[in-house]
Amino acid sequence: MNLTVIFSIIFIHWVADFVLQTHWQATNKSKDNKALLAHTATYSFVWYCLGVIWVIFNLDVYHPWSLTIFTLVTFVAHTITDYFTSRLNSILWAKGDVHNFFVSVGFDQVLHYLQLFLTFYFLTK
Repeated sequence: MNLTVIFSIIFIHWVADFVLQTHWQATNKSKDNKALLAHTATYSFVWYCLGVIWVIFNLDVYHPWSLTIFTLVTFVAHTITDYFTSRLNSILWAKGDVHNFFVSVGFDQVLHYLQLFLTFYFLTK
């Protein structure tokens, strides 16, 4: 895994997890599984689409079969992670515990990056 791949994963994650997350998804995913699944489906769809582009242009990043596995693992892991962290974050925010809210948001991001890097690493070995 080279620096281009690492920086790409970081940037794509930011776009898919923050920029493309709607206000409705962000404010409701802690209490409404439809909002949570809409967010994680959009997030995973972004990864799939970019993976298809990489495959089409033969950039040697994904094999077609591993793209599907990457997308499914990403969808499941992101959904599970956000299920718990969004609920914790909504409690912390409601209590006004801003410091621990941001600690939790940061940990959420660490979990997402671990999943992305490990899944990518094992599927491209």
